[in-house]
Amino acid sequence: MERQARRAQVLRHAKRIFARKGYHRTNVAEIVSQARIARGTFYLYFDNKKELFEELLEQVLRELAARIRRIQMGPGEPSPIEQLRANLRRVMEFVMAERELVDILLNHSVGFDKNLDARIQEFYERVAAQIKRSLDLGIAMGLVRSCDTGVAARCILGGVKESVAQLSRGAGAEVGEVVEEVLNFGLRGVAQPELSGHLAAGV
Repeated sequence: MERQARRAQVLRHAKRIFARKGYHRTNVAEIVSQARIARGTFYLYFDNKKELFEELLEQVLRELAARIRRIQMGPGEPSPIEQLRANLRRVMEFVMAERELVDILLNHSVGFDKNLDARIQEFYERVAAQIKRSLDLGIAMGLVRSCDTGVAARCILGGVKESVAQLSRGAGAEVGEVVEEVLNFGLRGVAQPELSGHLAAGV
């Protein structure tokens, strides 16, 4: 088996074990057994369990970042709402395809390593900043009400993270339904239109 293929095999089995048992309860012996390789072979690719775990987290961060694209304006570009919908769909489809990886990011990484925590937090900060830019643009275009877009962006991000967590566990609706609900919540909230009008008027 080629070196890269064997390394990918180790990562594939390791992510399933980490997702099921968490970082601290997983050991190299179990990974080696599931991957059906010699213990010495494991150390040809990774110095230790921590290095392998970091590689898996980097994978999911790269994949998610690649799927969240900045809103573009200009002739021939889809509407901002359509671009937001496409971003959400790409993220949710990745979640469904890579549930183990996403589960590791959401449930098993916090407090694991200060440097790794900082990279994960930086990723979420980038996503929140992208949402904020989209909201600022929406306000300028008259599509979004005046609001604290920083706070609103974090509310939306929190909702997306929880929806992603539910999808990764196989719970809830289909991807398309989740995308539409998250998008509608971000754009309209939960109030009936007439109530929203009363609230806007201070009634």
